[in-house]
Amino acid sequence: MQSGDQRPDDSNLIAGINLLVSTFDANHPKLVTWKSDAVKAQIAGKLPVGLDTEAGWLLQWPNAKQGELSQVVVPWTLLGQYPNSPTPYFNQYKGGALVPQATSTDLVTKIIDTEMQGDKYFGAVVDIRSSKVNPQWIIFTTVPYLPVTDNAYGFATVENKKWSIVDFGTALVGCGKVPANVEGEFGFQCP
Repeated sequence: MQSGDQRPDDSNLIAGINLLVSTFDANHPKLVTWKSDAVKAQIAGKLPVGLDTEAGWLLQWPNAKQGELSQVVVPWTLLGQYPNSPTPYFNQYKGGALVPQATSTDLVTKIIDTEMQGDKYFGAVVDIRSSKVNPQWIIFTTVPYLPVTDNAYGFATVENKKWSIVDFGTALVGCGKVPANVEGEFGFQCP
């Protein structure tokens, strides 16, 4: 097993990609944009070096052919290693504060259930931060493991002692639903 920020072995990356693809094919067949044979041939060749990110090990193929994967993020849990200091790659909010692990765990479970159709291999939830202006508000980013949608972000709050996802998407998220000063704290402005 590799440690920390080292590049995972190709065999671990390939096993992770195969699991992600087969799980996705079974759970979300209408969202599949690749061809299984093309992906098998693609990952049998030389894999890109990649990058350790907060969501997992990112592999990108800039010249992917039709039916191949343009990129994949292999989650750390599938690789059996965890980075010491991953490269900040996805959304990095300047405002807010880190949230306690228990809060993150509960919120991630809610996001997977509501926004990822209960599929823990759909994507990663990263950059979970609570507002310093209004601590009942939390922002988060989702990163799909396979190239099926763009990264998205959302806002959550507690309602009736349970997490509630107030808004989620790729643009203008929270407008009219999240206080303007909270939006501004995280670098967003509604029209």
